[in-house]
Amino acid sequence: MSYDRKLEQVCPHLVIEEALFLNADRQTIRPLRPIASTASVRLRIDAELEVGAVGHSVPALAKASLPGPFNIRVGVNDRLIVSINGGPDQILVAPTGLGITAAALAKALSSRAAGLAFKASRRFQIQALTATRGPTAKILFKQGSTLAPTLGLTVGRVYRGQQVFPSWSIISDPNTLSDRPTRLIVFDSRIESTTDFVEINYTTVRQECRRCGGVGIENDWSYTTAGSLIKVRNAELLSQEVLKVTYTEKGSNPFHPWYGTGLLEAIGKKISDQGLVQNLILSDLQEAFRRWQGIKREQEGIPQFVSDEEFPFRLLVANLEPDPRDPTIVYVNAVVQNRSSSPIQISRGLQLPLPYDLLGSTVQDALLRESQVPLLAQ
Repeated sequence: MSYDRKLEQVCPHLVIEEALFLNADRQTIRPLRPIASTASVRLRIDAELEVGAVGHSVPALAKASLPGPFNIRVGVNDRLIVSINGGPDQILVAPTGLGITAAALAKALSSRAAGLAFKASRRFQIQALTATRGPTAKILFKQGSTLAPTLGLTVGRVYRGQQVFPSWSIISDPNTLSDRPTRLIVFDSRIESTTDFVEINYTTVRQECRRCGGVGIENDWSYTTAGSLIKVRNAELLSQEVLKVTYTEKGSNPFHPWYGTGLLEAIGKKISDQGLVQNLILSDLQEAFRRWQGIKREQEGIPQFVSDEEFPFRLLVANLEPDPRDPTIVYVNAVVQNRSSSPIQISRGLQLPLPYDLLGSTVQDALLRESQVPLLAQ
């Protein structure tokens, strides 16, 4: 049975990794296109760090300077007295013995502390970090911490967390169109670095989407969540094959110059007589349809199985329909009947530059007149 890779899908209007620099105020980011959904915004700084709307903060971190293993004796060097975030003192009693590894000691101290985690670095040094983040996170090792000199921790020093990047919010620019307002990303405070750049992901409005050109449909390979290529067969295959032969520019394939139509060229021509564009398009569609019928018959003669659902039997209807909201978009509609007598509705939008005809009206005006009566072809 024949199949093809699935191409057509609804466009998500998603902008991926749009690289921008901050404005001169070091607080404002102006996206190139309108943001349609604030929940879709993802912000990454310097291509490394993703920063949420609450900003990015790091916990308080105390790094010991002496590597393990450690020799710890009862009553000699087995205690840490620590205050976390200015809270009450916690007395942590370490396991005693000779040659205690940094990993084993970190695990034991973590189980005894509340709001503080210990870990061993690659150099077998002990590190302590708070569960909370930001400037309010603090670690203070106090007098009486007999284990601190053994590990290389400083008694009396306050280790603090910090906010690396401030929080941000999305603010609408009042000096833009109401149907596609520009939304600015504004940080709560200045970012002092002049070399930082940002990459943002967001969904935009259909009229400004560069993936689909405003028609709402994009053509690209699609995959399942497991990474398998999605394929089309039977009626879906017929629909996709008709769309491909219709919207491919005739002569663009050097190996098969017959493949395609002059649809795009016909729509872009100036109009001097009512119905000219419709007749040109209909004639081209009929001829392309007959050629594709011949290809399917040859495919059956190989022989290769061609199902009734995928065989193009008859072109029933073809017409043009302007978009009621966007004058630069025209929809080409057709109804195709396969060999199993099932009608298949096919519609595709095209975005036009609106050239003027010889009579002084636009192509859009002519299409409005022509699209009132559908053309039939048997």
